[in-house]
Amino acid sequence: LSDALRKFPKIFDNLYCEMIRAGEISGSVPVVLERLIYIIEHEAKVRSDIKSALRYPIIVIVALIGAFIGLLTFVIPTFAKVFKNAGIALPWPTKISIMMYSFLSDYWYLLLGAIIATVIGLAYYLKTSNGKFVRDSFLLEMPIIGPVFKKAALSRFASIFAILQTSGVPIMQSLTILSATMGNEALTRAFDHVRERIKEGAGIATPLKSIKYFTPMVIDMLAIGEESGKIDEMMRAVASHYDAEVEYAIKQLSDAITPILIVSLAVVVGFFALAVFMPMWDLTKIIK
Repeated sequence: LSDALRKFPKIFDNLYCEMIRAGEISGSVPVVLERLIYIIEHEAKVRSDIKSALRYPIIVIVALIGAFIGLLTFVIPTFAKVFKNAGIALPWPTKISIMMYSFLSDYWYLLLGAIIATVIGLAYYLKTSNGKFVRDSFLLEMPIIGPVFKKAALSRFASIFAILQTSGVPIMQSLTILSATMGNEALTRAFDHVRERIKEGAGIATPLKSIKYFTPMVIDMLAIGEESGKIDEMMRAVASHYDAEVEYAIKQLSDAITPILIVSLAVVVGFFALAVFMPMWDLTKIIK
């Protein structure tokens, strides 16, 4: 069944195929499929929750960019002509605004071309292995959003490991399957680097300490599982913990981003307010 599913990579990714193969090897396909359904549903819910949490910030950012371009294109040039005719010495916010307007007016086609080329180039690059590695590393290291992706990745790792151990799949074969199904290129490469040490008999928990993405809790629970022979139970507990952590982090995501957006909005509005009102104040003095 797993080999047949590999013929449809757009529908069945590595997670489906590898987990079903593990179920075929261990003779526990129904158990694996049941847990696989939970993982897929949970990850779909996490993605949906993240999109919902980021929807408002994205709308605000788009509106902020639109306001910035609108003020720079229509408001600043009008006032700049008035100030120039009045012979007023322009303050630095107004000078910077006029310079930005001149650049946007004279070289908009170059800017638009650069944006289009960058988007197309990134789209192709992110399809490559190195591109996926750079993207996933960046997402894991991002402030505010990074911890959510890290917890979600650790939850997937623990869930899959628990299924494989419950199904009776040998440790080394489990590690091979884990490497192919983590869903994060940065974690996969880091995991591949320590797999050789695990093969040499160094255990699982100790080599994983060198991977910065694995938290002390995951390492400690793995060590306890190795000593007690209950890795599957320990990993189920880790997966349950990080599932709850992800849900809580997503709920706090919007609250964490909102202050940053408010400050950014205040900076943009304040900058253009200074660009307009500082020379207008001098103009008022001249009129008086």
